[in-house]
Amino acid sequence: MDFIVISVGNELLSGDITNTNATYIAKRLTKKGHKVVKMIVIPDDVNVIAEEIRNASADFVIVTGGLGATHDDVTTEGIAKALNRKLVLYEDVLNDLKKRFPKANENALRKVCTFPEGAEVIRNDVGVAPGYIVGNVLVMPGVPAEMEDIFEKVLPRFGESDYYEDTLIVHRKESEMLKELNTVVKEFKDVQIGSYPKVEYVVIKFSGKDRGRVEMAKRRLIELLGL
Repeated sequence: MDFIVISVGNELLSGDITNTNATYIAKRLTKKGHKVVKMIVIPDDVNVIAEEIRNASADFVIVTGGLGATHDDVTTEGIAKALNRKLVLYEDVLNDLKKRFPKANENALRKVCTFPEGAEVIRNDVGVAPGYIVGNVLVMPGVPAEMEDIFEKVLPRFGESDYYEDTLIVHRKESEMLKELNTVVKEFKDVQIGSYPKVEYVVIKFSGKDRGRVEMAKRRLIELLGL
C-alpha cells in the first residue's frame, strides 16, 4: 500500500519539536513492505489541513498532531471540513474518559471526544485523546508515546508483503565509486539502492521485495569495487 504522512503542528515548523513521529511511522510501514510516497508538515490551520487531506492521493493517509483540547488543536475540524462530515460528540467515548480521568476538565474531554461523523475511534491507552479512522484517513495524537500506542494497534490492518534490506559499509568517498554504484542501479532496477555518506565511509542500503535480488545487488557492488 501507498501512504502519505501528514504532521500537523506549528511547533514542528518552528523547529521547536523534532518530527520523530513521521520517522517512526515510515520505518514501521517500510518494514511491512509498504511505501511512504510523501511526508508533509503543515501548520495548525483548519483550511490548510482540509486542503492537504483533499489533495492527498494514496491508499491511506496518516495524520498526527492537533488532537488536544487547546485552542490550536484544530486537526479534527480540518479533517471534517475536508471530508464534508459533521462533527459529532461520541458520548460513549466521553463516558469512558470520565471514568479513566475523573479530575479532567469536562469541556476538554468533550473536545477530544468529538469526531467527524462515522469515525471509528481507536483507544489511547497512554494518554487522553483517542485516535480515529475516517474513510482512508488515520488520525492520531502528536505525543510520540500516544501515537505509537494507537499506530501499533492499527498497523496489522494494513497487512504486509515481502520486504528485505541489507547494508554495505564502504570506506571510500562516494565520488570514488559513482561508476560502480550507477552500474548496479541500472542492473537491478527492482532493488532500491540508497547511498548515505558519513565522515569516513559510505553506507549503501539495498532493499526490495525479493531477498535473492537484494543479496545479488549487494554482491555485485562488492565485486565491482573489488572488496
